[in-house]
Amino acid sequence: MSAVRFWAFCLGVLAADQVTKSWAQGNAAAWREHPVLVLDYVDGPEAFLELTYITNPGAAWSMFSDYPGVLTVLAFVALISIYFFRHSLELEKVGPQIIFGSIAGGIAGNLCDRLFRTPAEVVDFLDVYLPLLEYDYPIFNLADSFIFLGVISYVIRGFREAAEEKKAALASETTNSSDS
Repeated sequence: MSAVRFWAFCLGVLAADQVTKSWAQGNAAAWREHPVLVLDYVDGPEAFLELTYITNPGAAWSMFSDYPGVLTVLAFVALISIYFFRHSLELEKVGPQIIFGSIAGGIAGNLCDRLFRTPAEVVDFLDVYLPLLEYDYPIFNLADSFIFLGVISYVIRGFREAAEEKKAALASETTNSSDS
């Protein structure tokens, strides 16, 4: 099995994540006080997209903030699981290589923050406001984005494959019925 795409996406996501987090960390003091407006198509004080700076000991929405060690262990378990279940995940195919390369790169990016940054917290800097929902989405980073996009892609891929299998089964039944 050639896993070149998996490793390319994994390492590419990891590198992009760490470079952008270092950039955000270098601008931390300024961005905390004065977030950088990137896109503003929203009426009112909120902006659609801003660059800001926070650190988060927890996971999304600061869940498990009191248990950062557990999150570190879970990240290791997730990466090891992707390796051990690579055949079940069909990592010999192009799509899953890209999907799981993105997910693994994102997990590795946040894991690096927990292991090598001081404080041992994940750097978040992308602040998005969703005007249709009037919801200020929790601040996140590139690793989070790639994990999210990878998971959504995997779910969509699963639905497509299930629909194709159902279609093939129906076609097979139709062929078998017409042969009788």
